[in-house]
Amino acid sequence: MPVVGTAGHVDHGKSTLIQALTGRDPDRLAEEKTRGLTIDLGFAWTDLDGIEVSFVDVPGHERFMKNMLAGTEAIDIAILVVAADEGWMPQTEEHLAVLDLLGVSLGVVAITKTDRVDPELLELAELEIEEQVAGTAFETARLIAVSAMNGDGLDDLRTELRSLCEQAETRRILKDPALWVDRSFSIDGAGTVVTGTLLGGPLSVGQTLSAWPGGHSVRIRTLHSHEQTHETVFAGRRTAANLVGITRDQIARGSLLSPSPWPTSSSFSVVMRPARYADDVGERGAYHLHMGSGSWPVELRPLTGNEDPDVGNPMTALIRSEIPLPVRVGERFILRETGRQSVVAGGRIVDPAAPRRAAEARQALRQLEGILEADQNDAATQLLDARGICTVHELAGWTGGGYPRTGLTRGDVAISVGRVAELLTSAVHDVAAFHHEHPLREGMPVASLASRLNLDIDTTRALLAMDDRVRDDGPTTALITFNAGLTDTQESQLITVIGQLTTAGFNVPRLDELNLDRELLHIALREGRLVRVSDDLVFLPDQIEAIGSRLRELPTPFGVGNFKDVIGVSRKYAVPLLEYFDALGVTQRVGNDRILR
Repeated sequence: MPVVGTAGHVDHGKSTLIQALTGRDPDRLAEEKTRGLTIDLGFAWTDLDGIEVSFVDVPGHERFMKNMLAGTEAIDIAILVVAADEGWMPQTEEHLAVLDLLGVSLGVVAITKTDRVDPELLELAELEIEEQVAGTAFETARLIAVSAMNGDGLDDLRTELRSLCEQAETRRILKDPALWVDRSFSIDGAGTVVTGTLLGGPLSVGQTLSAWPGGHSVRIRTLHSHEQTHETVFAGRRTAANLVGITRDQIARGSLLSPSPWPTSSSFSVVMRPARYADDVGERGAYHLHMGSGSWPVELRPLTGNEDPDVGNPMTALIRSEIPLPVRVGERFILRETGRQSVVAGGRIVDPAAPRRAAEARQALRQLEGILEADQNDAATQLLDARGICTVHELAGWTGGGYPRTGLTRGDVAISVGRVAELLTSAVHDVAAFHHEHPLREGMPVASLASRLNLDIDTTRALLAMDDRVRDDGPTTALITFNAGLTDTQESQLITVIGQLTTAGFNVPRLDELNLDRELLHIALREGRLVRVSDDLVFLPDQIEAIGSRLRELPTPFGVGNFKDVIGVSRKYAVPLLEYFDALGVTQRVGNDRILR
């Protein structure tokens, strides 16, 4: 369903025109009716020869510009309203700039209050408007003279709107629904109700959504659209959702509802155009970013210069916000300077999670050229190439559901082709260094390598599988060319140690007395030629088996003294040996005694 929005100077007849087209008064506030002035967003709808159309009416007074910007996110078609008796005015210019900067290219210019002017003045108004819209998205828009009072031109306007609706295409496609909240209130007996224009979709009763900010999990109790109850509402419709799980004070204009949380960022790179009347858009201004239905203070850091800002040449910039905002590639925004109280620029987000340093942000932008024209999967691929490594969840959130076409994905981890090559180079280097330091070990523990690469073990294994220089041996990994083994000298040394242990009986020498190389000890333990009982005691396997057999000669329960007498060792051997058998489950300690299990 297309959404038609109004734009224009205060008191030029926007609300009156909407009422004439739809039969519904978009002004809902008592103060609006008393003052005859639109203060906040208004909504209406009608049927244009079989096409159901939503209307968003915006305030025209400069003091309510923030409210106007909250209603422009979902506009597909615009009616630029200019009163014939007043002509082009400051807010007409600013509202046109907003539509132009947001990329709203489908529209019509309605010259209102024609019943108040003669034909000559109307012709002058038309000439002025044609001159003012030259070079903007409304340069080719039709000019239709209308009077809401006597009905002149209304049928012609309806026909033009219907034609534009047939041409309208959603300006961005979202796999998941998104609802920027523009109103929030409570109803006795029902609870919290929010309204907005549904982007993407659909939404259904019973569906669970995540609310930003706060991350509240909410459930849709009922859905309403155009004064009717619906089980499901589709994209483009004005939607009211009765929510369970959140209170009125926890959700307000500028909040976002979506089935899954959007990734948030407080630093993002953009491409934008200054408004044609803005002669300086630099980092010294005090800016507010208007996106969706919300507005937030931000800092601006230009990344590339704008050689001729008077004609609105594109420029890139880094925007930093005070709080993390839900952003996506291609998301449109308006930048307003609070000092001069004027819209100064608008554009689209290119890098939703840009580095905070300008130089790094520029480098990332170079890798994202063309991302605004890419499909969701290509956009995810470009972002991954720029990041090197991130989560699949983040990529999907930043791109509206995209999945990278290249690189390595494992679980929720995604690694770019370039980063894969860097990690494999590091992995081969680390494994080779491990072999050099521990030449007798089978290989480097995969867990140790994963820790050095700052990856989880599953992702590390998937990475190793992509390189034929290394092999995955289960708990360890090794270079393909590596073979662990003892030299003749080392084998002779180990035989000497075994002889020392055999001669000593159960009163074996301490490790430091054996003069056994640490790496040689490691391989002897791994091959089962020695058994480690404690930090400083090793035995031969036959010795451990013999001691285990003698345990059967002990009474039950037995103490350390009994064990010493049967085995023929001192306490410094008896205690470590008993603790070793406890750990094996051969014996069990009960108080100061032990029993055989």
